[in-house]
Amino acid sequence: MKNFGRNFIIAFLMVLAIYQTGELWFGGLSDHNFFSFFSERSADDTDSPYILNRLIINLGDNKIVCRANGIYESEYKKIFDRAVSAAVSRGSFKNNSGGLDWNSLLQNRCIIYEYNCVFKGSDISGIFNIRGDNYNRITPHDTIIISPSSDSSVMTVIFYNTESGEYTGMELRDSGIIGQCYEECSIFDQEEQSIYYISSVRNGFNIFKSNEFIPRWQTESYEYPLIEPRAMLTDSAAIENNANIFFGNPAGKTVSRQGGTYTFSDETAVVKYYDTGVLEYSNYRAEGSGTDSFSDNYSAAVRLISQDSFVKNQYFLDSYEYSDNTYVFRFNYNINDLSVIMSDELKEKTGMASFIEVTVTKGKIDRYKKYSYRYVTSQKDKATASIDFINAVDGLYAELYKNGVTKAVDDISLCYIAGNKSFGLSWIVDIEGVSHVVDTKAGD
Repeated sequence: MKNFGRNFIIAFLMVLAIYQTGELWFGGLSDHNFFSFFSERSADDTDSPYILNRLIINLGDNKIVCRANGIYESEYKKIFDRAVSAAVSRGSFKNNSGGLDWNSLLQNRCIIYEYNCVFKGSDISGIFNIRGDNYNRITPHDTIIISPSSDSSVMTVIFYNTESGEYTGMELRDSGIIGQCYEECSIFDQEEQSIYYISSVRNGFNIFKSNEFIPRWQTESYEYPLIEPRAMLTDSAAIENNANIFFGNPAGKTVSRQGGTYTFSDETAVVKYYDTGVLEYSNYRAEGSGTDSFSDNYSAAVRLISQDSFVKNQYFLDSYEYSDNTYVFRFNYNINDLSVIMSDELKEKTGMASFIEVTVTKGKIDRYKKYSYRYVTSQKDKATASIDFINAVDGLYAELYKNGVTKAVDDISLCYIAGNKSFGLSWIVDIEGVSHVVDTKAGD
């Protein structure tokens, strides 16, 4: 009997060890993938990460600060997110008569979330973990404006569509989050900025269709370091190490090479690395068991990217498409609080419209593509920006309209346009649905 008891205990411990090892390797996934790409979100989660293009803080004294990098690790964004959730969950709808009065809004402190995509009310329900069903009455929007009063008595949260001009306002009273939002803005008032922002409406620039937050430099010109591209997968070992993250059992995969293309595969996954620098993962598992909501599928996409240790730059959602329960999410990068996007030459080389593309159906990753480069600030090469937004627009008008008739500017942005070599800042000016690139460096 003693031997039986001892053997039973040993057998039990062996089974327990095997179970725990399985949990470590498979994390409860039925598809035996190493990473928990499709796990459920915590009930306490708010705002799916890396969805914002930029966060703008208006301090109320014609000083405007922009943040794109590092905002998801900050305490202030957690406070702002809770303010949005509280306003929609517990607030009342505000009468929205007439167009949005930017002049009035910008006289006081406010926090502005700028997205590159338009979201429905049901999308933000998941993004901000909103309780109740008030979100169903919110208009499609690409901008959220949080406006707390200085005496902490009331806060308005506006969901605004920059294209149509439509918006929905929510009003929240008697909440401690109001004063927290107002006071949190103070930390941005203490920082010196080499680039600051102005409102086109507040400064009387009526060449724009709607209000634009436009960057300017403190002096006549702006000297800054160039951005350098660095290949992440420089040899076969690095390529295989990156491919391994997509396999539950990397040792069981097959490997082949034809020309400049590496192929790694098992019974459910194929990873290809092309000599263009593109890595592509295709997933052939059974259909996903998740929902077709934006937030669930977006979260699955971001969880996958977060497991790719070869992605070094902060990314943001630049655009997405939805059709037949399938989402295609496209991500670009942020550096120095400005966007980095692909040049036309790089798009043609890679066959991609952005640095990262993720296709998701009902929580299941179908495909993941990325351009396997990171971007760093140069330690030696600098450039000087001397063409401001006024000169950029005036130059385009002179080029496009010979008879003196001009058209309103749809949008303007200052960004880095990535190529195969070091690159600097450019203006992108949208007029009549066409994007025009203007270098910030004056010609010789």
